[in-house]
Amino acid sequence: MVTINNLSLSFEDKKIFENINLHIEKNKITVIIGPSGVGKTSLLLCLNQMIKHDAKPIIKGQILYTFKGIKTDLNSLKENELYELRKEIIYVSQHPDLLPLSIYENLAFFAKAHNIPNYEEKIKEVLKKVYLYEEVKDNLYMDASKLSGGQQQRLILARAFLLNPKVLLLDEPTASLNEELALKIEKMLQNQKMTIVIISHFKSQVKNLADKIYRF
Repeated sequence: MVTINNLSLSFEDKKIFENINLHIEKNKITVIIGPSGVGKTSLLLCLNQMIKHDAKPIIKGQILYTFKGIKTDLNSLKENELYELRKEIIYVSQHPDLLPLSIYENLAFFAKAHNIPNYEEKIKEVLKKVYLYEEVKDNLYMDASKLSGGQQQRLILARAFLLNPKVLLLDEPTASLNEELALKIEKMLQNQKMTIVIISHFKSQVKNLADKIYRF
């Protein structure tokens, strides 16, 4: 699905990582582990090129992915191609980046921006998928910032599922959840026919989810 060859990232004179080699298999779960500060999140941001929002990244090596039917080095894409790429490869941060809108509007705004048809029903489906619908169904127009940390984390995960991405990049997706909810989300992820890459520091989660483990 995605092949990373000798990938290195730095900013001016600060090296983030170098010579990363990794093959991410289609419809499998790859879990990335390692200590804090070694560049795990930066690697995910390279995969959908969001890293280019930072100041002048220096990227060497290849990220090979079949984009628009052609095997492409994602590092070579032009700015006007990145919008389409990020509909296929979606990054979900461990820090919820919610809009200053209601729960429903956080999803509807995203759906309309990406021209998703029949999004009203899909919003309900994705909220159910992340076990959030029953908790918020009577307060869908409540300010999303009033949700708990765990609810916000599930809301941005639901938002990602609206696009049915080909590759889902998850940065500590259950960090704010209690054990029961974390296990439900893990089980749900296992049942997705989707290529998933997860950063996790939970040993039990790595054991439960990983088809492949990459150690930084």
